[in-house]
Amino acid sequence: MSEQDLPPEDDTPLNQPEQGRDPFGIPAYLQIAVPLVISVACFSLTLFTDRTLLLWFNPVSSGASVAAGNLYWMFACVPVSALGFVTPLIAQLAGRLSEPQPIVQRKIAHLVWQSVWITAAFMPLFALLAMAGPFLFSSFGHAESLAQEEAAYFGILLAAAPASMLEAGLSAYFVGQRTTRPIMQTNFATAGLNVLLDFWLIFGAFGVPALGVQGAALATTLSVWFKAAVYGVLLSRDAHFRRASLAAWRPELARMREILQPGFTLGLQQLTRSFVFSAILLKIGAATVTGLAATSAALSVYQLLAIPLIGLSSAVTVLVGQAAAQNGRSAVKVSLRSGMLLGAGYAATIIAGMLFAPGLLLSLSASGMSPAEAEEVIPLASRLLAFAAVYCLGETIVLLVAAALKGFGKTFVILAATVVASLLGVSLGYAWEPAGFAALFWWWTVMAGWAGTQAVILLLALRRSLSQFQESEQLVIPDRLAA
Repeated sequence: MSEQDLPPEDDTPLNQPEQGRDPFGIPAYLQIAVPLVISVACFSLTLFTDRTLLLWFNPVSSGASVAAGNLYWMFACVPVSALGFVTPLIAQLAGRLSEPQPIVQRKIAHLVWQSVWITAAFMPLFALLAMAGPFLFSSFGHAESLAQEEAAYFGILLAAAPASMLEAGLSAYFVGQRTTRPIMQTNFATAGLNVLLDFWLIFGAFGVPALGVQGAALATTLSVWFKAAVYGVLLSRDAHFRRASLAAWRPELARMREILQPGFTLGLQQLTRSFVFSAILLKIGAATVTGLAATSAALSVYQLLAIPLIGLSSAVTVLVGQAAAQNGRSAVKVSLRSGMLLGAGYAATIIAGMLFAPGLLLSLSASGMSPAEAEEVIPLASRLLAFAAVYCLGETIVLLVAAALKGFGKTFVILAATVVASLLGVSLGYAWEPAGFAALFWWWTVMAGWAGTQAVILLLALRRSLSQFQESEQLVIPDRLAA
């Protein structure tokens, strides 16, 4: 590729808003968030399909996939989440309308290329972990047949980890510049491919034997690499990116540090949350099996309803980052107000549903149970949805405020809020845990308090961040990134 093959360079901003439209208002949020919501829904469909089809194939295989999948994410979540920080960095750069756009485009392309080199550096580590899989699962004391299936699923799935890292880095080019429709289309195609591959490889067809849990892992791995490849093709067709890449493809340690230092902080925060959540579920399961089943049903309803909040939080990160870099405090206030209003409106809707129509929301879970199981589990799950509504209030604030802080480039306070709330919640939870069935409601109270504590800390941090720059000031971006 030479410069002669590319169109003439221009100074048009990559994220130029439509004439007369508020670039940080509610319509801007909807334009970004709706495709991201559909993308998250497609990912949830992928997880549901994997586990459901494996359950049909063999319940032991389904259990192996859950155990191995959780261990996989424990190793992969930090590097994958780290590359997720490329999105707010690109959003900050894209908001610099006062800077010549060819320079901004080269900086953006340089960040994307650094994510590629970081992914390459992690590939040997994932290969070593895959080879250690049989030892890891046999050391847990699992039956040999179960350990073999767990190790097989774990080893194949680790081949998807580099693709997940690439996906995070490459998709940031589009999300950080408000171009989310390609993300939606790619995720929709990937979810469809995964469903087809699951049926083919798990149960076998067209000369391929039934591979069971290995087939599920292989289907996921192929689908994630397909997604990364699509993003690569989309980037190769983008004239801005192709031109900028001529001077931006080289690895640079300073740029990698700008991604990894705050990015690893976000990864550790996600790891801490996963650990605390798993610990609470284990305590509930130890106290009451029926309570664990009801907890699973209530959480499934909440997680399904919360999908739009995840997409909205990504939009908050992008628009707050651009507003802070472009127009200073006044634009940040508009962006925050719009995002919080949308989040509050949606959260109020689902909280009302959990409080006043729990039976309707739990009807899908009840349809998969025997009448005796449903009679025992569903009434209890309906009571737990009231706790889930309180948890939803705190978690909505956590998601949106943490997203805004990421837009500012502040990640340590997000980790600190999670660690402090986790230490406090787990300590009090273990110290005052009641015996027997009452532990179910106690740990749900702890979970709601855990989310509420994080929300308070993050709100205080956001208030402090807003007070750090005056009306005419802009977000201070690290010097190496601005160079």
